[in-house]
Amino acid sequence: MSIKKILESAILAPSGDNCQPWSLIVKGNQINIINLSERDTSLFNFCQRASLIAHGALIENILIASSASGYNIKLRPFPDNLNPNLIATVELGTSEVRDESLYPYITQRATNRKPYKSIPLTAKQRNTLLNTSSVFANAGVKLVEELDRKAFIAEAIALTDRLVFENPYLHSFLFEHIRWTKEEALKTRDGLYIKTLELSAPQAIGFRLLKNWSILQALNKFGLSKIAAKQAEKLCLSASAIGIIIVDGNTDEDFLTGGRLVQRLWLEATRMGLAFQPMTGLTFLIQRVLAKETKEISTEHIRLIMNAFDSIVSAFNLSKESMVMLFRIGHSSPPAARSLRLSVDQVVKTE
Repeated sequence: MSIKKILESAILAPSGDNCQPWSLIVKGNQINIINLSERDTSLFNFCQRASLIAHGALIENILIASSASGYNIKLRPFPDNLNPNLIATVELGTSEVRDESLYPYITQRATNRKPYKSIPLTAKQRNTLLNTSSVFANAGVKLVEELDRKAFIAEAIALTDRLVFENPYLHSFLFEHIRWTKEEALKTRDGLYIKTLELSAPQAIGFRLLKNWSILQALNKFGLSKIAAKQAEKLCLSASAIGIIIVDGNTDEDFLTGGRLVQRLWLEATRMGLAFQPMTGLTFLIQRVLAKETKEISTEHIRLIMNAFDSIVSAFNLSKESMVMLFRIGHSSPPAARSLRLSVDQVVKTE
């Protein structure tokens, strides 16, 4: 397998609203991974942590694809203190091809926003998911499967959907990244293709009207944002489990590691035929509020975010860990569509 094929796997990593905040510079057998901070300016992307998680997922794809194609890897995260956007360098050296069971699932991994079937995880599935973190010293996975605890968490997670319809900054960023037609999705190859949201035809028409902030504000007087939250809560409750990925620290490298675990967990879920949806916006809003970076967030929303924070800490029995990502996992039919990616030629530069 060529380096180009490895990079084709790398850029299939997930990113917030499919912003794809990366550029890859290849020098011989060295890959420099660059963060493009201007690609994700969402209120969710506090301290570029959403992008760091995305870069971690990209790095994990590189490591898996390289292992499956006869390369060993030397990874150096943040090698230049004067250039914080240089996320990592990866040096490839030849090695024996190793059996990498997750490699075939890189191309199959996708976000599934459909309702899930209320089928419990098997003991094998549960143990596989929980053991995914064993290769990372400072990261972990927790799952909640009991209905009463899931309900507690689902109500907290659903707050994100409400805030997207009540906060003008979150609203604006989301609708700027919706691709309304297949032609538009093919042209930009980024953002969220409307069909990935799993809306019915009438819902899709109504959703397009919500792009107008004035119309949305008027509808919120009749409780639209709270209805959206209730729908999100229902989706959460349909899952076999709601989970969280955590890291021990709070550094950029910790969140990069968290992103690597996100990808490995997601690939394991895909390998077992399980549907997976990240539900992570709330974790970044919590971090923003805890850091008192709240000029774009109302006092009432700060109160709701902190209440949700308390609920999540209690339900998952957290202490001082940092939250990387919330997610739901379970059984469902395949997603209706997948968002596209920029091509390797658009992302990779060779020097």
